[in-house]
Amino acid sequence: MGAAPDADRAARVIYGVGPIRELVTQQPHRIVRLLVDERRSASSTTDVVVKLAEQARAARVSVGVATREELDSLAGEDARHQGVVAILAAFEYADIDDVSASIAASGRPALWVALDGVEDPRNLGAVIRTAYLVGAHGVIIPEHRAASVTAVTAKASAGASELLPIVKVGNLVRALEALKKHGVWTMAVHASEQSKPLASLDCKGPLCIVMGAEGSGVRQLTAEHCDFHGVIPMANAGVGSYNISVAAAMALYEVMRQRG
Repeated sequence: MGAAPDADRAARVIYGVGPIRELVTQQPHRIVRLLVDERRSASSTTDVVVKLAEQARAARVSVGVATREELDSLAGEDARHQGVVAILAAFEYADIDDVSASIAASGRPALWVALDGVEDPRNLGAVIRTAYLVGAHGVIIPEHRAASVTAVTAKASAGASELLPIVKVGNLVRALEALKKHGVWTMAVHASEQSKPLASLDCKGPLCIVMGAEGSGVRQLTAEHCDFHGVIPMANAGVGSYNISVAAAMALYEVMRQRG
């Protein structure tokens, strides 16, 4: 198979051996085609890219070859694709009730992240990546005035957007109320009169961390529907607040620390 057609150049892609191997292992049906560097396709069978291509074929994924230049173009400027790029099918958003049923079957306390008006797809991708790494069960995003899962998001998440359930909702407040029906507590991470230091709050039970957009934070209406508020202390405030992806990482780490 030769070069990727023009349509693929606008497709959602992930790259790199690690993220693609995880996707091939868990959800190979999401891959439309796997492209490997033509210079490595005939390499030794000990080559990690060759092994990955074999694993993909065994999972019935279409595998082709491309030039280094074509892979560079697909992955984007300065991307370290390691000689392998996966072109993905249209993104499939998850359903809150379906994910909640899966969580209940797992026996683990739920851990969700809800993002209120985060518009930068790179920030969204970074939050998804961290959420996946700490073992969160899903991320909730609004349908309007917020970033969706795009190729940029997939790249920023290092492929985690394909492995972690992402729920898109028309009304975030209603989504939080739906989580409460499943026994999930909601915590707005932002500064308010009700806020307490995050480390002083009990995060061991079923929980949804609600994060707002950088600068504006969690909207008032959303915050009012959260069970409690947590704040991440800052020693200095001269440059504003934490970046949303950094704040989410610290909040998620605190939950993981408390849960051991």
